[in-house]
Amino acid sequence: MTVRTAALRTAIAAYPAHYRRDRGAELADVFADTTADAGRLATAREALDLAAYGLRLRTRLTATTLGGRLLATAAPLLAGALLGVGPVPGLADPRTHTIRVAARAGLTPPWTDTPGHLAVLGLTVVPALLAAAAALGAWRAARVLACTVALLGALRIALAAADTQDSWLLLYTATALMPYLAGGVLLLAAPPDLLDEPRRHSRPLLVGLGAAAGFAAVRAQGGYDTRYLMDGWWPLLLLLAPLLPAVLCAARGRLDAAAAGLALLPLTAAFSLFSLWQQAGGVLGLLPWAVAVALALTAAARLLAGRQPSPAAVGPLG
Repeated sequence: MTVRTAALRTAIAAYPAHYRRDRGAELADVFADTTADAGRLATAREALDLAAYGLRLRTRLTATTLGGRLLATAAPLLAGALLGVGPVPGLADPRTHTIRVAARAGLTPPWTDTPGHLAVLGLTVVPALLAAAAALGAWRAARVLACTVALLGALRIALAAADTQDSWLLLYTATALMPYLAGGVLLLAAPPDLLDEPRRHSRPLLVGLGAAAGFAAVRAQGGYDTRYLMDGWWPLLLLLAPLLPAVLCAARGRLDAAAAGLALLPLTAAFSLFSLWQQAGGVLGLLPWAVAVALALTAAARLLAGRQPSPAAVGPLG
């Protein structure tokens, strides 16, 4: 089996079974034509693009589904929100101390600390570049930066997991990094062909609104530290406040309002999940609620992703 054949089979395996039956031969012919005189790198890139669209079909997040259009509408807000949750010098943000330590350490020993320092500095700089790229409509660069943000967030969580056996500290770290991890993934999930549709004049405004919302959400939470605990129903309300409008407005075709809720959800989840975990008495106490929420979110996502947008649902993207 040649490298090209293996790459094609792997890419086509990402498609739903019915799509493979109906259009598998056509996909193979197109792939053969586009990679006929290509090198290994170009062949791998074409295979990745082919597999990526297959995953979009599986998750129903394409340009023709309501879920895909919702993510595209939310993309500028998400890019701004990732900038807004960042540390602001002069506001007694405890994260600035971590950034100063990472900047001073640079690439000096011990080398085991270098990945963590680079991740801290990366999550300080890359969200600003991402917001600028989104405001300018440079979505190819914005998608690369969104992937970088998500990977840096995952790296910091992995380093924390390897460095500590304390589940309390690990969950604190994971929830604090959730905006970067979830925000980056949601930006990547937005259909690329919708991101370039005409919203040139409103893009900088939407990025600015997202940044202001991110900053306000962090300040309203009571501090920049997810260990700031909220008693009673407040953590649950912080989850539902953006989630319910996002689902209900999207179902009614009001994509702009739904996008605002979707952009805020990673932020409010970061602030509320740690408090919910504390009140539930640990992971086992929170597990039934987490399963219920996951099932509800899955059902809502499948409902939105499977719907074809009506002309009223298209809104300003159409």
